[in-house]
Amino acid sequence: MPWLIVSNDNENGPKIRADQAVMDAHWQYELANRDKILVAGSLREDDGVTKNGSVLLLNVATRTDAEAFFANDPATKAGMRGATEIRWLNVAILDTEEQP
Repeated sequence: MPWLIVSNDNENGPKIRADQAVMDAHWQYELANRDKILVAGSLREDDGVTKNGSVLLLNVATRTDAEAFFANDPATKAGMRGATEIRWLNVAILDTEEQP
């Protein structure tokens, strides 16, 4: 089942994003779980540069699985996440090509 997770960074977001060890661990976590991830990326300000959140589209069975995946992300564990919404998504179109 596809679960959409949209998360805004909290006030600690910029500091945590600047911590290369945390972000490397976050990236390795996503790569190690690529079989569950349909889409992953950072949300940004209108300047297209300043990161301020993230989006995940997971293919997992339950909301509990989606919540556990998100909770175990090193960036979440480091305290980067603010307001977060997890919703079941009825996918109509999905582009599966990797984007730069």
